[in-house]
Amino acid sequence: MTALIAAAWSRAAGWIAAIGAALAVLGAAYLAGRRDGHALSDARTQQRAARAREIRDEVDRDVDRAGDPAGELRRDWRRD
Repeated sequence: MTALIAAAWSRAAGWIAAIGAALAVLGAAYLAGRRDGHALSDARTQQRAARAREIRDEVDRDVDRAGDPAGELRRDWRRD
């Protein structure tokens, strides 16, 4: 009986090791994909933030160049 159990275990041990190795490879690939996805998401977020910052700076420069709108209206509509 013991020989029968030992023979069955020796056959199953090889299959169990192969399945374990395959699961380890799949797990490593999954984790690498998650890490790459996070890095890509962070890069895209930084690009969007940089673009928003450029637009905000451009609008600020345009507003600074515009001068005083109330003063322009007073000057244009003043009665002489």
